[in-house]
Amino acid sequence: MNRNLRALRRWLACGLAVFGVGLAWAQMPVPLLDANVPTAAPSAAAQQLESLLQCKAGTVLKTDEVESRLRAIGLVKGADGFFLPPQKSPRPSLFGDEVVAALVTAAEGENKATVYLKRQTGKQMAKRLGVSRIDEQADTDEPSYFKQTSKKTTLLVGAASEVFVGNDSIKYQSSVACQHAAR
Repeated sequence: MNRNLRALRRWLACGLAVFGVGLAWAQMPVPLLDANVPTAAPSAAAQQLESLLQCKAGTVLKTDEVESRLRAIGLVKGADGFFLPPQKSPRPSLFGDEVVAALVTAAEGENKATVYLKRQTGKQMAKRLGVSRIDEQADTDEPSYFKQTSKKTTLLVGAASEVFVGNDSIKYQSSVACQHAAR
């Protein structure tokens, strides 16, 4: 009896008491979901990768370190060196968007890490990352952007296009890249 009284007190405190014949169920309001906002907080690996890709002054891109972080968020190295999400698993996300592919390159004294995102446009990503200079050399229909963050680092935000991986093409809405000159 005492145990039932304690349970009733807890139910009353929570507003879950049942009166009469009918049952009253407490229901939490359903939050409105924004398609561009992730529902879960990014993992530590995703946060580190986002920080690295923002290409702040002093950023040093080490290809093996970037590749390790791409694997940590769930990407798998596939054809032509691209990192891709596995077919039957949750899609990794960065910057609040689904990652459809990533690429890390090292050539001619320059390292570059790029992620390709599914939903956010290049304009939206540029605004989010504080990049406003239009890249006149980019071969995209919509504007692409860049920001020189130091003498050796450049943040690049690309617009919708596609990348060719093996015999397939992957369409994306935007890309974010950090380019680091080793010289």
